[in-house]
Parts: sequence; C-alpha cells; structure tokens
Amino acid sequence: MIACLFLVVLTVELFSFHILLGADFSWFNWAYYFAVHGAASIIFTCGTWLLLPHRYKFPILHTCLFLFCFSFCIPMFGMIGGIFSLLLGLYRLNTTATVTWVECERPSLVKESDEFRPSRTSIGGLREILTHDLDPGRRLQAVNAVCHLPQQQAIPLLQLALKDLSDDVRLFSYSSLETIEAKINLSISLLKAQFTHYQEPGIAFNIAQQYWELCYLGLAESVLCAHYLEQASIYLMRSNQLVENAASNLLLGRIMLAQSDPKQALIYLTQAFDAGLLKEQVIPYLAEASFELGNYELTKYYMAQLPASEKGRLQQQKEYWL
Repeated sequence: MIACLFLVVLTVELFSFHILLGADFSWFNWAYYFAVHGAASIIFTCGTWLLLPHRYKFPILHTCLFLFCFSFCIPMFGMIGGIFSLLLGLYRLNTTATVTWVECERPSLVKESDEFRPSRTSIGGLREILTHDLDPGRRLQAVNAVCHLPQQQAIPLLQLALKDLSDDVRLFSYSSLETIEAKINLSISLLKAQFTHYQEPGIAFNIAQQYWELCYLGLAESVLCAHYLEQASIYLMRSNQLVENAASNLLLGRIMLAQSDPKQALIYLTQAFDAGLLKEQVIPYLAEASFELGNYELTKYYMAQLPASEKGRLQQQKEYWL
C-alpha cells in the first residue's frame, strides 16, 4: 500500500510539473498547479508518516505539518530529500559502546609539591608570602591559612595583610579581624549581662581578661586601647573586692605596666608572687617593673631568680636590662 502511495505521489508531482512547464502563467494555471502539488504533498506526508519510527510519529499534528511544509516548499527535491535524509537517518542503527568500564593502571601517589611543604605554611613562610609573593592568589591563600592559626599568631599577620595592594587580600584580612573582634565583644557583652545578675569574682575576672585580650592582641589602639585597659582594671578590682586572687593581681600588674605605671604594677605583682604563683609567671614582669622604676639592682635580683628554662627565652631582654 505504501509503495502505491509513493507511485501516486510521483505521478501527481510529475503532472504538476507538466502544468507548470506547458501552460501560460495565468492565475488559473498557478492555482491549478498549487492544488495538484499540494495534493501530492499531502499524499507524500501520509506515506512518509506511516514509515516513520513509532517514537517520531507523535504528536501527529506537528509531525505531519513538518513533513508537508518540507515537501510543499521544495517541489520534488523536498520529497526525495525527505525519503533519503529523514527515513534513512532515523532508521540507521546507532552504535553503542558495550563496555562501560575501562581497565587502567593504578597511578602512583604524586609527590608533595614544594609549595605545600610545612616550611612554606609555617608562620615565617606565610609572612614571606604576604610580604614578597607577587601573585595575589597565593597571598589570598596565605591569608586563608592564617585564619586557622591561633589568634595570637594570626592577628599580626592579618594586620600585615591589611597593607596589601590587592583589594581582595585587604578585604579578607579586614573581615577576619572584624570577626575575631566581634567574637570577643560578644563574649564581653554576655559576661557583663551575667555579672549584673551574679556578682561573682570569676565573671569579673573573665570580663577583664577579654578587655585585656583586645589590647594584647593588637585589636585596639590609642584611645580605645587606653579605654579597654581602664575597663579591665576596673573589673579586676571588683573581682579582688569580692575575693582577692593571685591571677587577678598578676593581670592587674601587667595592665599597670601597659599604662606606664610601674610603681603600682610592682605592688600588684609582688602580691601575686607572694600568693604563690610560679616564678616564671611573675618574675619577668617584676623585673620589667623594677627596670622601669630605675631600680637596676632589683632587676638583677629578679633576673637571677629566673629558672634556667626562662633565661634563654628572655635573653634579649636580659641583655637590654642588664
């Protein structure tokens, strides 16, 4: 039946060409030609639709409309092209790979690159990258690595990165410092709220420690640093009013040294030492306070009292003081 349809299509299409070539170009002949050619295109569309694979037959309207336009707009050649390009292409079998797994040799582990050696990610290596490396991406990676260091080691490097020429490095460093400062300030706020309800010496001491940490880590400077030191001393004195503590006196002595008041610092440090704190905890600050007061003999006395393990760590200060 399909073969008969295509024979009819061929006959009707040849007849339409005969009309087109053998008559004058009047409106009637043009209409006659288009009617015959349209009928051939419709028959061709029906035959071709029957030959299409099942998954391409639907939706019927869209498929038939495409086949009709293809054959109607390109007389004869559109029909031949539809047969050879569409049908043969759709029915051609696609070769599919039957093997989904490919066997390959097990690769050996790659040796660690020089740029990831521990020496390059140490504090000195990170400082070197931040100072001398010309690649902004590597400097940004160094800042990211710095954020995983302890705060006491990370903050000086983050402050160094604030001077970087790259905007990304500066912004990342600034946001990291802001995050650290925000955490400490939040801790202070929570401790103050507790202290208003519970007048305990431990809470007051913790508040003072947080204020001292803002100054000690270099997050506060100038007037703000002086304000934080004053607040820390106030809360330490409140803590001592409730229960006197050697740790509070030690921190008070360090705050007085930071406020350039060595005389008062010596009093608190002596009280902390007499309360039983370890020599290595107190004597370095006692020696510093004595030196600031100009009492060099007392400074020598305290330096002589230092344990051997501490003398090496304070060798530079010892050479300067003595």
